[in-house]
Amino acid sequence: MNMKISMFIILLMLSTLLVITSTNTMFTWMMMELNMMVFTPLICLLGSTNEADISIKYLVPQSLASSLFMMSIIMTSYWPYSNVLASISLLMKVGSAPFHAWFPVIMYSINLMAGFLMMTWQKLIPLFMIMNTQLSYPPLILMSAAITALWGSVAGLNQTNMMSLLTFSSIAHLSWLISASILNPNMSLFYFTTYTLTLLPIFLLMQTFNKKTHKAILQSSMNTYLQVILTMNLLSLAGMPPFAMFTAKIPIIIMMTKSLPILAIMLISTTISLCFYMTIIFSVLLSPVHLMKSLIKSNMLKNSFTLSIMFQLSCLPLALYFISN
Repeated sequence: MNMKISMFIILLMLSTLLVITSTNTMFTWMMMELNMMVFTPLICLLGSTNEADISIKYLVPQSLASSLFMMSIIMTSYWPYSNVLASISLLMKVGSAPFHAWFPVIMYSINLMAGFLMMTWQKLIPLFMIMNTQLSYPPLILMSAAITALWGSVAGLNQTNMMSLLTFSSIAHLSWLISASILNPNMSLFYFTTYTLTLLPIFLLMQTFNKKTHKAILQSSMNTYLQVILTMNLLSLAGMPPFAMFTAKIPIIIMMTKSLPILAIMLISTTISLCFYMTIIFSVLLSPVHLMKSLIKSNMLKNSFTLSIMFQLSCLPLALYFISN
């Protein structure tokens, strides 16, 4: 990793951490802008198709969302529903439906590492701001969560590209994240951490074989161990018990029993999304096993895959802790 990329990633993380520790709305907005301005050139540096075009497509909706957020701050003293405008801007920032149109377009063209950051780290600032009750409007957030869950699951049904599937999977999981953000911030962070650690091994496999389609990955030198890793993490993303993402959903389901229509939509959407996960999982399970040595030579990478197995099977105690609290 060259010096420029390292510097931008440090600034990206620093801006996010400053938002988490800040209580000043204006300072938070400034750090959100810094985060946006840092990630825009990072997309180009990490490599993507049509860098300038993709950077503009990312910058325009993000700038519009930032402008709306600034307007909501200015109108706080004059309009009692300024938090509605703030919620719209934050939902646009995080890529939640119906303000999500920019997100799949960007994800189709960027590098795997940039894609992973977009699906995980770049969601943190808007999520933390949604947790702020003065900035968010819960009915709008929950309505967006329901639309996001439906759109992510239905739109993912006809995807054959692994990156496209993970993109719509990310949109579907976002509905659970933003719902948890207004119900219980700790629950939201637990879900976010679980999702990130589940997604990481899949991206590491894609990066290792330098492939973006599941068929291309299966045609690579993947041994039984790697097939188990991929299958287990895909089952977890699908929300199958007893894996980590299933246990992360349990506390949210219990908390959302007061909003049964929204919960019903999200559970139905999870069932629909199971279809496109199972398509890839069956492809993995029915593919021929390569008996040759794995291409993964790094001990650190091997250890990270082993840890992912342990993590997927050990989240239940944490879920029980959140339920009891």
